[in-house]
Amino acid sequence: MTITLTKRHFAAAALLVLVVLIGCVLARQALTGFVVNALLQASGASEIRFTITEASPWRVVVEDIGFKVRTQAFAAKRVTFARIHWWSPSLGTLRVEEARVPLTIDGSDTNPWSWATYQNSTEPSVPPRVPLDDISVEGQLIIKAAAVPDQALAVKIEARQGEKSIWTGHACVDGPGLGVKAEGAFDLATQVLDFKLPELSLDLKPWQSFVQRLVLLPGGAWELSGRVTASAGGRWAGKEFTATAKVRIHDARAANLARAVAADGIEADLEFIDLDHLLTKPGTLRVRELRTGQLVLRDLDLEFALEGSEKVVVTRAALKALGGSVALEPFKYFTNLRELDAVVLVDGISIEEVMALTKDLPAKATGRVNGRFPVQINEGGFRLGSGWLELKPGVAAEVQFNASGLLTGGMSTSSPSYTVLKKVESGLLKLGVTELRLDIRPPSAPPGRSATLHISGAPLDPGVKAPVTLDLNVNGPLEKLLNMGMDSRLSFGTKP
Repeated sequence: MTITLTKRHFAAAALLVLVVLIGCVLARQALTGFVVNALLQASGASEIRFTITEASPWRVVVEDIGFKVRTQAFAAKRVTFARIHWWSPSLGTLRVEEARVPLTIDGSDTNPWSWATYQNSTEPSVPPRVPLDDISVEGQLIIKAAAVPDQALAVKIEARQGEKSIWTGHACVDGPGLGVKAEGAFDLATQVLDFKLPELSLDLKPWQSFVQRLVLLPGGAWELSGRVTASAGGRWAGKEFTATAKVRIHDARAANLARAVAADGIEADLEFIDLDHLLTKPGTLRVRELRTGQLVLRDLDLEFALEGSEKVVVTRAALKALGGSVALEPFKYFTNLRELDAVVLVDGISIEEVMALTKDLPAKATGRVNGRFPVQINEGGFRLGSGWLELKPGVAAEVQFNASGLLTGGMSTSSPSYTVLKKVESGLLKLGVTELRLDIRPPSAPPGRSATLHISGAPLDPGVKAPVTLDLNVNGPLEKLLNMGMDSRLSFGTKP
């Protein structure tokens, strides 16, 4: 029997071959899509979407891919697997292009107490190890926080598998006022990650809103500026995390307009010996000028160390204020208690500048004092402990009162000193002071007495030859005098 093949037969055969080839391609794409979907689901992903645009033994291209793991979304324009030999057990190179990952840093995208609200609420199984030679990822990390405009960061990651199942790689992140470079090595066999962050720089001003979403600063909203640089390195092995870091702050500023507090020229240097437990070596903090209300502090120099998240150990604190110098004895600050207890040492403080901080004080004075006194600062303000201030030796001082009855109240008009004291209390006579001492909360004082003031001197008028010795009592809170000026709860009187 003879079979004659015509052109029609050849055309039908060619069409059949084409249909088979198309069917194979479609079947391969469908099978590839099934595998990709299964791998993502095994990793705990949900809301999976993608399109397979190319599938061959040498190359697989997945486009417009997107999915979620719990509430975390992932998306990319294109994901490509490429390998040189189809018989190789490895999938070759993985390349991710135009990735887009939103990252909410303050937890405002989820309700952490309601896991059942997640679409895929079951615990994801451990994803299978995908055999790859190297990975390349480029895209954007979108930083998000409640009530803060999103900030986009450009991210590039490259990693390669070396010997003994160890992956090595590096990454860089760039954005407005932010730069990060990182490198690391991950051992698949031991599940140990060794990492380094050789460079990290942060401009505080464009990131101040995010900083305050992560760190609760006292007193409400603050204006922040300046630059932070850091480097770090460490290891993550299972549940054990060890890391060290160095952090520096350069020419920073922090201001709270509502509380009239501003710090300029902030410089800091701190080295963490255990980043996980917030343990540091003694570091330094310097502030060129700190303003709080009317009080101006300059050249603040602090040496301190962190001993955990709730304990700060200060070994040195010194500054210039009120025309003299101030130092604090070593102390510890517990952040969870939200209060500070320290002992203040003053040298050469100007009496005139101290009195300028008070309101309606019926006296003027010049001179300089030394002293030592404890101070406690908490949410209720500050309180002075038992201490003293006294005239600096060899320094001239003057006092001029302006309060009738301050010195002569209850005194007989026939007293020999009445006329002189009347002129002194009325401001008609200035006193040249040879002794001045303020005892703050003396242990022997009766209840309600916050201070005693001893003044010894003589009128500056050469025509008045009358030495004057005054012992005055401050009844009522001395802190109120410094904070708000005199009120009805404060009274001065001669010592009985």
